[in-house]
Amino acid sequence: MSGPANAATARGRTDLVLLLASSYATAASNSLVFASMSELQDRHGYGDAALGLIAGTGFAAGLVVQLLFAPLADRGHGRGLVRAGLALAVLGSIVFAAGDSLAAYVLGRAIVGASIGCVFPAVRALAAHLDAERSAERLGAVAGIEIAGFVSGPLLGSLLIGPLGLDATFLAFAGLGVVALAAVGPRQFPELDAASDSSRAALGLLRLPEIRVAVLLVLAATFPTGMFDALWDRFIADLGGSNAMTGLTFLVYGVPFVLLAPLAGRLVDRRDPVRVGALLLLPVAACTVGYGLLGDPWHVLALGGVEGVAQSLATPAVYAAVAAAAPAGRASAAQGLAGSVSVFGSMVAAFGTPAIYGAAGAAATFILVAGGILVAGAVALAMRPRGARRRAFPAG
Repeated sequence: MSGPANAATARGRTDLVLLLASSYATAASNSLVFASMSELQDRHGYGDAALGLIAGTGFAAGLVVQLLFAPLADRGHGRGLVRAGLALAVLGSIVFAAGDSLAAYVLGRAIVGASIGCVFPAVRALAAHLDAERSAERLGAVAGIEIAGFVSGPLLGSLLIGPLGLDATFLAFAGLGVVALAAVGPRQFPELDAASDSSRAALGLLRLPEIRVAVLLVLAATFPTGMFDALWDRFIADLGGSNAMTGLTFLVYGVPFVLLAPLAGRLVDRRDPVRVGALLLLPVAACTVGYGLLGDPWHVLALGGVEGVAQSLATPAVYAAVAAAAPAGRASAAQGLAGSVSVFGSMVAAFGTPAIYGAAGAAATFILVAGGILVAGAVALAMRPRGARRRAFPAG
């Protein structure tokens, strides 16, 4: 390989590492709230509705920001979006740490949630753009690091909240965002190629049948996230588990993503991502039902590892389906739209499942969420045009 080619390859790897670091810091800052719910209940006596409001507000902010701002990356502002998102993650963590009321916690959660809307669509689109022939593999790496971040937040939070306290823990995560921002700030990433319609609203992409199918699959795969956000800490505590057990369940769930998601992406690059993603929704839904039927946190821990394997394969597939369906010049808008649909589903679950859990118990809650997974997946397959085949990823 020639010197310039070697240099380009090395630069591409560095770009990918920095993009992954941005996703990790953003995800970890957002998921720290998973481990804080029982602490907030103990400190303020919040009920189920308050926990749902705190969790759901972050998803609502992420939804709006992704729809409005993700298309900016298609117009050459990808790096700016990533930097803005990291700054929001830092600011939101500081607000959460400084707050001592429900209003302050909701505001801090909204700011942190907005960071996802800036960072995730831009990173996914830029990562896929670094090597169009290995888009699913790159998206698999992004999915793996996102989950690693989401897992690290509750895991580290559960370990730090006890000795440091809730406020100092949020400030520590703000410091993580500062480090990522300092690393990414001066970097010049290869920007996406703009097209004549790159400035159009992301919602307009829903006119395309393949986009509708892809975003429904994303919705199906990510729908349980809101329930985990609002309920998982309480659910494990109700089973007799500690904060450390809560963190351990997230770790066991996340390890398969780190190990398998890039490999899954390479496999998806040679297959139909719609079919792969839809098939893997079945074990995801089965595991979701299983949680509600188990009465021991160690059994839940083991089942979480099984679901982690299924999700580590499904997630690159569904986001690769989005990338494959995106028109040229609309890569980030498509990822933003998919992310917004995902966040909407998670928001509904975060707002609604705590009340269902309190009124009907774990089994009914988890069965209902599993039904949502299967319904969204079935509708996606029913909407797919006959004879639809995977086409090549767009160059932009």
